[in-house]
Amino acid sequence: MKFETYQLIVPIIGFAGILWTIRQHQKGNNTLFETGLWCFLWIFISMVAIFPNKTTLFLSRTIGIKDHINAIIFIGLAISFFLNFRMFNSMKKMNRQMTEMARKMAIENKQREQQ
Repeated sequence: MKFETYQLIVPIIGFAGILWTIRQHQKGNNTLFETGLWCFLWIFISMVAIFPNKTTLFLSRTIGIKDHINAIIFIGLAISFFLNFRMFNSMKKMNRQMTEMARKMAIENKQREQQ
């Protein structure tokens, strides 16, 4: 079996995604479910890139994708998952910040009303 460049690049991106996911969980930014889901997705994409022949056979039979396009698809999927993951975490962080700000403003307004 000849090893292609994308079969190295995609798992590296997947590994970076897993490390980032675990770090976000340790910081308290992700729930255990979210961490597990993201880790599963990173592992799945990496495994598909490492073992493309089985995937290619399945894909070519079901939707007609051929061998030569696999590299582009797998790298694109890995990058897409990574960017979506980063955007998801940024949105969660903004939501937390907005919630904190709204709580502080509500407390300040209540204190002003009592004075």
